[in-house]
Amino acid sequence: MSFKLNNEELIDVRKFGFLSDPSYFKAGISDNDVVTAREGVLRRLLDAKKELPQGWNFKIWDGYRTLGTQTVLYLGLYKNIIRKHPLRAPTRVKRATEKFVMRPSFDYKKPSPHNTGAALDLTLVDKGGHELDMGTPFDLFDVSSYTMHFKSAKEGTPGYKWHLNRMIPYSILVDMGFFNFPDEWWHFSYGERLWAKHYGKKALYGSWELTRG
Repeated sequence: MSFKLNNEELIDVRKFGFLSDPSYFKAGISDNDVVTAREGVLRRLLDAKKELPQGWNFKIWDGYRTLGTQTVLYLGLYKNIIRKHPLRAPTRVKRATEKFVMRPSFDYKKPSPHNTGAALDLTLVDKGGHELDMGTPFDLFDVSSYTMHFKSAKEGTPGYKWHLNRMIPYSILVDMGFFNFPDEWWHFSYGERLWAKHYGKKALYGSWELTRG
């Protein structure tokens, strides 16, 4: 995947008025309690915020992620799958792991999405400060976390409401040019290599970590 190097800085998401909830810091996986992302990505998200109901906001759990944190997440899920399925072949365990957590990439040409600072894990908060119920918690690695999992739910059921809630950020952000990773309702990106592959464009951002030695 080719990309044009963009040297935009990583910015604290709170400087753009977004809510921050550093999930991996709280879990002891990261030593950084500040959620950051590329400036251009946050400016685009700020435009998206204007489309939300009055008083609503985006809450961001994760943005830029170091390769160290990515490695911990990858190995954690890999080991968890082995514990649940001890007889499963290593190749199948690897595929199951990478369905939700990308293998940390030290390849300059194929950076991990979050390591570029161009991917965000987020949800919506209403004017009362309450998170919208999306049907599953953040980072539940299960098919129920697929963005469209509840698409066929019948009207009046919880699943129907969860799907409607998921479609609020999805419709707004996709309309703004973001890419949603279909296996995770919370994951949106702009300018990294998966976004580029989906839209048939060149990636705008490389690895923040690897390009700085």
